[in-house]
Amino acid sequence: MSASVAGLVPQLRAAATIVVNWSAQYGGRLTSTYRSYTDQLALWNNRGRNPYPVAPPGSSYHQLGRAFDIAAPPAVLAAAGAWWNSIGGTWSPRDPIHFQA
Repeated sequence: MSASVAGLVPQLRAAATIVVNWSAQYGGRLTSTYRSYTDQLALWNNRGRNPYPVAPPGSSYHQLGRAFDIAAPPAVLAAAGAWWNSIGGTWSPRDPIHFQA
């Protein structure tokens, strides 16, 4: 399954595209956007093997199309996260791959 900003609500696509394209210049790639209940449940059931926080099904912004994940070097994620927060999104170093709004 290939992630795309098309999996996000329309209001987030332009800003997410900026973050994704900028991070790609430094080796980043979009790894996740919208997730179905089934997809989120699978992540939840395997959360012990995931180094990042996983929300229980029904409480993930991914299920609403309001979150995306990027795999990138830590400094790239921190810079992208700072910008994302500055425009009103939510990013935290506790879950550095996750961007939501």
